[in-house]
Amino acid sequence: MKYILAYLLKIKIQSNHKEQQQGFTLIELLVAMILAVLVITPLLTFMINILDTDRREQAKASSEQEVQAAVDYIARDMEQAVYIYDADGIYGKTDATDATKSIRGILNQLPTPTETTKVPVLVFWKRYFLGKDQNVTVGTQNKRAGCLVTLSASVCNEQDYMLYSLVAYYLVKDNSATWNSTTARIERWEIRDGIRDLSGTITRSETINTSTQTVRYLLAPSSGFMPFNLSLEGDLKKKLGTWVKHSDPYETRGTRPTLIDFVDQTTIADGGTGIAPTCASDEQQVPRYTSTPAALQTGSFYACVNSSKYVARVFIRGNAKARFESGAKYNSENSEYFPKASIKIKGRGFLGAE
Repeated sequence: MKYILAYLLKIKIQSNHKEQQQGFTLIELLVAMILAVLVITPLLTFMINILDTDRREQAKASSEQEVQAAVDYIARDMEQAVYIYDADGIYGKTDATDATKSIRGILNQLPTPTETTKVPVLVFWKRYFLGKDQNVTVGTQNKRAGCLVTLSASVCNEQDYMLYSLVAYYLVKDNSATWNSTTARIERWEIRDGIRDLSGTITRSETINTSTQTVRYLLAPSSGFMPFNLSLEGDLKKKLGTWVKHSDPYETRGTRPTLIDFVDQTTIADGGTGIAPTCASDEQQVPRYTSTPAALQTGSFYACVNSSKYVARVFIRGNAKARFESGAKYNSENSEYFPKASIKIKGRGFLGAE
């Protein structure tokens, strides 16, 4: 009897095993797929929302850090400023009652003055320190600044130098293939004076007060650099506002490094509420929008300058939204994606005590 029961059980097990090998029916597969979709779709949507939110928050954080770093860099750069140009000093001013108070302005002395995709915002003269251990290029040779003058065949004079340079920060919107093509950016330009010395082997012709003379240099100035002339008539604003570059052309290749990208490109004409610059009554706004192309009237990078007090208030507004949405522009509903930073900077002045 037990053998019969064992045989029947064996047949049943084999029968069930064969049935299991037959797989699922079409209806079972469809039901399983519907259940999977109902469960997985909300999970995927949830994950996508988390990733998108994280991407937006990272864009905001990056822009906030970059904008703050940019104003901090500009502040450090202007610590040694001896003069900051206001709008009159850059664009000029006509005094109808007293022609001697008219200012020509230096815009035409800066690189590409008729360029419609760039506008100078901060322009200032500064002192910079050339330490004796810094390497400089003289002709085709690299030398230490402290060895530009030798006391004997093997002894350097180990001298440090304090020189002047002209610096300009530009707001740029030119559809660059290198930088973000839908936003603006800030570029920095600088030219530096050389080291004049009667024993110098580098010479160039310079015209000062209509008198042309040959000047010798130990270290050549930047191409196009010409020192300011304080012997001219008028106050300091007029003297600096009539500065003229040297006849040599500026070096253009690689001379304008970018300080920050993803600067907001929203113009006042776009209707961005609250983006128009506001300056105090004793300050002048730079750039002057009546002399600026419409595409660069953004309010995203400007300065309020009081040149007589060597003071500039600098404002920068970034565009974090353009990092994940091409061409995004400012409005009051998405203002959190347009981080702002400002700083008030006081230069040293020519005597270092103004």
